[in-house]
Amino acid sequence: MSNPFPVEKASSLSLLNKVALVTGGSRGLGAGIARELAKRGANILITYNSAKGEAEKVAQAIEEYGRQCIFMQGRSSDRDAPKRIIESGVQKWGKIDIIVNNAGAGDDCFLADLTHELWDNIYDANIRMPTFLVQAAMPYLGPAPRIVNISSVAARNGSAQMSAYASSKAALEGITRVWASELGQTHNATVNCVNPGPIATDMWLRDTDPEVLKFWDEKMKETPAAPRIATVDDVAQIVAFLAEEGSRWCTGSVVNANGGLVPV
Repeated sequence: MSNPFPVEKASSLSLLNKVALVTGGSRGLGAGIARELAKRGANILITYNSAKGEAEKVAQAIEEYGRQCIFMQGRSSDRDAPKRIIESGVQKWGKIDIIVNNAGAGDDCFLADLTHELWDNIYDANIRMPTFLVQAAMPYLGPAPRIVNISSVAARNGSAQMSAYASSKAALEGITRVWASELGQTHNATVNCVNPGPIATDMWLRDTDPEVLKFWDEKMKETPAAPRIATVDDVAQIVAFLAEEGSRWCTGSVVNANGGLVPV
């Protein structure tokens, strides 16, 4: 029996000649987002922290779609990185149309054990870098720029050991609304945030504590959309929509990208 509600494919080359910057685009969700935007026609600039080899593989895949891709290291602790990243894209293509602030840090830590170093590392990655990256891009934004910030269910659900991570993601959701106000009519920009839960990436499956995986295996059974963990494609499709013209009337929003696990 045929599906009465077939999934419509993305319009062909709906992002043709757009220039998209995806931070943390060498693996996991960032790599999936970069590939999806490239499939829709965008040329891609990806940043990586240490996984240069993985970044090269993503770039090769994107070039196989007929798109251009460059990659560069962008450590969140480097105060000069935002300017260098934007200059790299502008020198290649002359503009920046789409920014996906995907790269982040999220080490768990109880409040009693929290250090200034851990706090600074998480806020550098999750707040400082996205902020100054967008600031550096402002003079070079295209005619209808799209900015998409990647938040987390941690911003809303109050889990233990996440004082730094959860507060940084909540701050990112707040700053999304500020940028929507500041950049809307002045730059014809939309600024939105997506709020994923756990995603079945190699890093999640490899690095997550077995007890945490067991907890989420049970928690996933309660997910309204489907009793499973998210795939990279589940979230990448939402991000790609927010990068397209069809999302022009959506700005300042936090979009549920967690299957209804934590309503936003």
